[in-house]
Amino acid sequence: MKRLIILASACASQLPAAHAGDADQLAAMVNAWRAAPATCQGKLRRAVPVLTPKPVLSRIALRPGVILLATLDSAGYDPEIADAVNVEGPNDARSAFEALRESYCATLGSTRYRDIGAHRAGNEWTVVLAAPTPNPLELLPDTAAAARQVFQATNAARAEARQCGDSWMEAAPPLAWNQQLAEAAQAHSEDMAQQNYFAHKNKQGNEVPQRAEAQGYRWRHVGENISRGQTSAQEAVTGWINSPGHCRNLMNPRFTEFGAGVGIRRSKRPAAYWTQVFGTPR
Repeated sequence: MKRLIILASACASQLPAAHAGDADQLAAMVNAWRAAPATCQGKLRRAVPVLTPKPVLSRIALRPGVILLATLDSAGYDPEIADAVNVEGPNDARSAFEALRESYCATLGSTRYRDIGAHRAGNEWTVVLAAPTPNPLELLPDTAAAARQVFQATNAARAEARQCGDSWMEAAPPLAWNQQLAEAAQAHSEDMAQQNYFAHKNKQGNEVPQRAEAQGYRWRHVGENISRGQTSAQEAVTGWINSPGHCRNLMNPRFTEFGAGVGIRRSKRPAAYWTQVFGTPR
């Protein structure tokens, strides 16, 4: 699942741009430093990717009383991870960069970030580094194809023996795609996305046995895995493998058929809901 990690240890506010040229120079210096091998905290680090300048991040300056996450959100930038560092006193961009590099080189050189913005207000300099939350509407344009990718990744996982928590699970035979189970999985993913909940029991009180039967599937064994927030089929399957109960479901040799579904919540913060339904027919 997606984890929202905000690393800022200070507060922030959104301010009009000031000394934009100097601030742009500071951001450029950070990128030039990232693009070449450099020493940080006494250790040599390799070159790391440069960051994309974002005007919205350049309007952020550290101020007491307002949290960075809320400021970025109100500015229209939805961060998965963000940090802000600042220094007060330097008269020019070079001096500001050297002061920031000395105190915050690990942050300035981190590969967790994708975007950068710099701001100057008098002799106070702020650098904001962030990565936006992945948008499943862009990354998963074809949910039917994503469901098929879940099927392929699931069978690839079943082909290898693995530890599921305290249980050792031998490799299991591949599952066959079943359209009724797929329709049950898709309906549950869409229902969770549309009604903004995350549970095996839907709003009507039905669980996977009833939902599979509603699609015409007559089962001897039936099981379900659900997940929320991943932006690729492989990420979803990896998450299930790393969760003991979900892993045991996925590796269970009793199951012979399978269906998957993906629904996307369309809101200010879109999210993907993933469902696997496993079955053995009567």
